Amino acid sequence: MLIWCEGGPSMGRAVQFPPPLEIGVEGGMYILVDDGPPEEWHYQFVSDADLA
Repeated sequence: MLIWCEGGPSMGRAVQFPPPLEIGVEGGMYILVDDGPPEEWHYQFVSDADLA
């Protein structure tokens, strides 16, 4: 499944169902926002600075 990304270095991520809740990338991580139906799910980027 292809899930769009909000912020960060990617526009979208191809993942297996069920998608991982978190994906670590350089500079931070993507957190799955799974409110609503699956076609509305997306990843929100959180930078390392925001995690500390």
